[in-house]
Amino acid sequence: MVERLSDRLTLFRDTGNVYVLQDGPRGLLIDFGSGRVLDHLPNLGVRQVDGILHTHHHRDQCQSDALANRQAIPVLVPFHERPYFDEVETLWSARQVYNMYNVRQTFHTLARSVRVDRSLRDYETFAWGPFRLRVQPTPGHTLGHIALVGEIDGRVVAFTGDLFESPGRVRALYDLQYAYGSHDGCDHLIYSLGKLRDLGVALACPSHGDPFTNVDESARALEDRLRGYLRRHWGVETPSADVAPRAVLPHLIQIPGCSNTWIVVSDSGKALFVDYGSQNWTLFHSFQVYFEAANRLRMLEHNLDLLRAGFGVRQIDLALPSHYHDDHINGLPYLQKHCGTRVWCYHNMRDILENPHGYKLGCTHFEPVRVERALEQGETFQWEEYAFQVFHAPGHADYHMAMFGEIDGVRVAFTGDEVNLLPDGRPCSNNIWRNHVHANSHEITGRLFLERQPELACPGHGDPLRLRAEQWRAFHAWCMEEQADWRALAAPEWLEDALYPDSVFLYPYQPSCPPGASAPMQVWYENRRDRPSTLAWTLVMPDGWTGAPDQGLLTVAPEQRGIDRFVLSIPAEQTVIHRRLPFTLDATIDGERCGEVAEALVDLRPAP
Repeated sequence: MVERLSDRLTLFRDTGNVYVLQDGPRGLLIDFGSGRVLDHLPNLGVRQVDGILHTHHHRDQCQSDALANRQAIPVLVPFHERPYFDEVETLWSARQVYNMYNVRQTFHTLARSVRVDRSLRDYETFAWGPFRLRVQPTPGHTLGHIALVGEIDGRVVAFTGDLFESPGRVRALYDLQYAYGSHDGCDHLIYSLGKLRDLGVALACPSHGDPFTNVDESARALEDRLRGYLRRHWGVETPSADVAPRAVLPHLIQIPGCSNTWIVVSDSGKALFVDYGSQNWTLFHSFQVYFEAANRLRMLEHNLDLLRAGFGVRQIDLALPSHYHDDHINGLPYLQKHCGTRVWCYHNMRDILENPHGYKLGCTHFEPVRVERALEQGETFQWEEYAFQVFHAPGHADYHMAMFGEIDGVRVAFTGDEVNLLPDGRPCSNNIWRNHVHANSHEITGRLFLERQPELACPGHGDPLRLRAEQWRAFHAWCMEEQADWRALAAPEWLEDALYPDSVFLYPYQPSCPPGASAPMQVWYENRRDRPSTLAWTLVMPDGWTGAPDQGLLTVAPEQRGIDRFVLSIPAEQTVIHRRLPFTLDATIDGERCGEVAEALVDLRPAP
């Protein structure tokens, strides 16, 4: 039941393997099982447990975490699996059972929530005593699965959870399918095994089975079997791990996939990124299509080693997002933290990047992005030997730019998600009303590209596009037809009323305000009409909640946004049954009662 693996590392066999890392009389546990390990710690000389680190959320790892709570032992869990520990009741309430096409193994989850003391964030280093454990994302067995990797007693050890059970084998095949009829979990696992091999692990400590030393060989054997399975059963020749950069021009590189990353490489070896997001559709859609409450898109580092080895990139100096969407920017915080990359953006998306909790828009990413510089309409900037100019390019989203420059003698435009091709080859744009569009959004962008007519368009998805003058004229015509269709379909006198649901808005949309606290709030009224307009507003609060003031009158000039302010206060006796609770705002606009048109979703507990 108890086996010494080295001087300071012990294995305890339970519902799942529990590993005890020891620093004199202090201990750190990797997973917890039934909790019986606590009875055996005195025999190891461990008098104090400083924490439990979990590799994933399945019950065989954590079924006795309530015992850890009672004994004041800190519980640390993977960031992307925290809701499966401390928001369990919400998840069970939301979990689909009938007509179920989400086949992820999230049924093997705790029945009741436990207190979590800290999240383990991907790629961070967890320091304890003399040990440094890297939090390595290893999706496969579960989407938020991690391995913990560090040097212990002179060799690199990886606590691999259920990444595999024995050399070249997995414990449960049913864990490797998330979406009905998909190969997604297998694809994730191939990625994870390759990254684990890069870390030079000498000893793998799995959650089930025996620890083993031939880690590189074992991981490669399982990876090869998975590749063969995907090829034979699914016809997949290129798993996500194989997506690789390619040269479009001598100094212009594309990382294709779900969302393109475009890289301008200077003669000095510095790189400018336009976007850095999801590697391919499989890794992205695992979170997007079969959504469960509290899911958050997981960034998995990709291709940076290939850029350095094959394309002369020595420094990732600067990154600019084409727009704010998660599939395009979820890698920017990683670049900032691990590569020292600066981020610039078009000015109207700065606050969304830095304060994503403030908004209710399609595809916002949860992790803030620090912005060093905001660029104005038509602004030109010099980077290394290149000059670029940025413009507002709305349509797909209001918070969207186009960037123009000359690279290797070619007029290039980075077009984000504004330029696509129809099946018949005609260029078009991409309309998502939820992304905040205006009646003239497509007209602005259509006219921009008609005037500029770049030779090479670098879109957010798909291959680079070489478009001629007649194709840019066709693009402009499509944009104008799109707006004509909207006008023909919409009943309101003001077309804007049919396009944008949040002209009255509570900012921030997700304020953090635990019981006994207060939070500053704003009322926004965006008047898109051609005359001044007046909003009369009144807050509608749960019992005991207050706003100071709780009502107001706001007159706004045409085409402008007006702002009122109040302070939200939550009583100390507020019971926290669910993490988030809404309150609303009742609006009257120009004497017409509109009702409770706006809401804010208050986070009653600290964010995970």
